[in-house]
Amino acid sequence: MRIFTEKEFNNQGQHFAYRLRNLYQKDPKLFFQLQDYFPFPVYICARKTSDYYFFNEAFLSQGKEVEELLTKGRAYLDTIANQSLLKEACEKAVQLHNSNDYDALCHYLQAIPLNGETTPFFTSKLLLDEEQTLNIPFFPTESLIFQKVFKELLPAGEENLNKWLRFQTLTKREKQIIRLIADGSTSKTISEQLFITKETVKTHRKNIYKKLDISNTTQLVRFAILLELINEA
Repeated sequence: MRIFTEKEFNNQGQHFAYRLRNLYQKDPKLFFQLQDYFPFPVYICARKTSDYYFFNEAFLSQGKEVEELLTKGRAYLDTIANQSLLKEACEKAVQLHNSNDYDALCHYLQAIPLNGETTPFFTSKLLLDEEQTLNIPFFPTESLIFQKVFKELLPAGEENLNKWLRFQTLTKREKQIIRLIADGSTSKTISEQLFITKETVKTHRKNIYKKLDISNTTQLVRFAILLELINEA
C-alpha cells in the first residue's frame, strides 16, 4: 500500500474542499443530505465573525470539546486552542475574506484538546457566499479513510487534482480571464469588460497557457469544464 506524504494528503484535501464547495453552490439541499455519508469533518462558519452555523456528525464525533465548541461558540475556541496557531489561522481567514476570491483556498494548522489530548489538524477554508465559509478539518488519523472516499467520490481524482493544482498557480486576474475565455469571450470583449488593453489580455492568455501546460482555446475550455469553472453545454 502506498504511503501518502503529508503534502499529497493536504493537496487532495484542499482539492476536495474546492469540489465540495462547488456542490454547495449548485445544490445546497443535496450538500446537506450527503453530510451523513462523509466520514470526515465539515463545518460552516461566518466570514467576518467566524461564528459557527453547522457542524456535521463526523466533526462532532471527534470529541466532547467539539460539541462544546458548537454550543458555546467561537469564543470557546480562544480558551482551548494553541494561541500562536490560532492567531495565524485568524490572519489567513481575514486575508481570504478581504480578497473576496472564490477560487482561493486558505489552509492552516491548528491544535486543540480532543478527549483530553492535544490534537493537531489541518483546515481548508473557502468562501461559500458573501456571509459564509466552508471548512474541512483533516486529522492525521483520517488520511487512509480520506484517500478511499476521495477516490470513490472522484474516480478521476488524480487527473483532476493535477489540473486543480495547476489552476491554483494562476493569479486572481488570470482565473477571471480563463472563465471569460472558456465562456467564449474574445480578447476585445475581455479588454472592454475588465478595462485593460487587448495586449494585456493576450499577455494574460499566454501566461495562462504556460501555467496550465496547454496550447489552445479548445484545451482551455476542456480544462475549465473539468474543474467546473463553466458548465458543459
